[in-house]
Amino acid sequence: MRTLLKNGRILDPSQDLDIIGSLLMEDDQIVDYGDIGEPDADETYDCTGLWITPGLVDMHVHLREPGSEHKETIVSGTQAAAAGGYTTICCMPNTRPPLDNPALVDFILDRAASPEAGGVFVAPVGALTKGMKGHELSDLAALKKAGIVAASDEEFPIQNAMVMTQAMEFCVQLDLPIMAHCEDTSLTEGGSMNEGAMSAMLGLKGIPRSAEEIAVMRNCILALHTGCQLHIMRVSTWGAVEMIRQAKFLGAPVTCEICPLHFSFTDENVGEFDTRFKILPPLRTQVDIDLIVQALNDGTIDCIASDHSPHASHEVDVPFEEAPFGTAQLESAVALTLTNLTHKGILSPLETIRKLSTKPAEVLRLDAGTLRPGDTPVAQVAVIDPNLEWVFDKHKTFSKSKNTPVHGMTLKGKVMLTFCGSEIYRDALFSDERYSIA
Repeated sequence: MRTLLKNGRILDPSQDLDIIGSLLMEDDQIVDYGDIGEPDADETYDCTGLWITPGLVDMHVHLREPGSEHKETIVSGTQAAAAGGYTTICCMPNTRPPLDNPALVDFILDRAASPEAGGVFVAPVGALTKGMKGHELSDLAALKKAGIVAASDEEFPIQNAMVMTQAMEFCVQLDLPIMAHCEDTSLTEGGSMNEGAMSAMLGLKGIPRSAEEIAVMRNCILALHTGCQLHIMRVSTWGAVEMIRQAKFLGAPVTCEICPLHFSFTDENVGEFDTRFKILPPLRTQVDIDLIVQALNDGTIDCIASDHSPHASHEVDVPFEEAPFGTAQLESAVALTLTNLTHKGILSPLETIRKLSTKPAEVLRLDAGTLRPGDTPVAQVAVIDPNLEWVFDKHKTFSKSKNTPVHGMTLKGKVMLTFCGSEIYRDALFSDERYSIA
């Protein structure tokens, strides 16, 4: 089977490649790209005006299985990932039970490889401590052997600095990255949104920015002292970004990510207790966004991750303070990024794909994020229409969860095709008259 994507804009940050050309896949592999003419192919797609990029990599996804299949399953989550342009996703360990033993890693990998799943690669992140309780380290050596790519206690961050130091020292020996949600929980108990004028007006207990910044500072210092590779998840304040910038300057092996909601909305969007905007860390202020986008532009923020955190409708249709944190984002993350960063000139197209694909793959040392033949197990390719304006409809998504603040919004930019070995997703609009398929 030979598939030709012709006349597209090929963007491959792993090679600093930004050219107009074609890409040829044969027997699940990329075999050639660039100015290759129009070789014989079983399927030919005219990608004029479209981007041809490495398959996207999402390093922060909650698939909820096992234990919370009413929110999401590995099958529905991977299908949503394919629709979002992702060919590799990292699933978080806060399942029920937590991902702290090799048998659960095997279960996730087997389910992700099943015929009914979405066809994307799933890279599990193991629990850093047993039960994610922050006291005793998991058997990280066994978990790594089973296939985890990093360790994290995700929404239950380690509060004891000595335990975190021991975890980092052990992970250095295993050459295993730590992914840290940074929060001093003594400052956030009972909080439900950003501490500020908006929380005061609504009468809600706030979550101060200092809770994030104290934990970021501590973890960066420990990474500097231990040499442990530390990836800081979902930064939300300008202060946290500045601390990461200084840690990098000092030589700490630190990277970080941001989630699209944190550069797209502010705490004012909570409005009159809208639970669709309840996320952790909470939405901050416009000042934070203004300084965060500068950090995206200068490279201080390395990656963009969805933090896809699905919940069932009955769980979020409750008073604001009782609602869980998190929203479904796999199928809107790319569009939010293009709408709010790329089309506003904050990120170039090549840098956009770098943060959505190549850099996440580099951080976690995944076989992804490149179009170079032979560098990935199978061809991982996304085709994106950067200029298509469309309205996000939560009722037309693959995710079981419909809790998203993006519903009804007009966005600019959409994934049209996703290949992971073979075609795993084709958007319904790709058969529209605006595209020609030969």
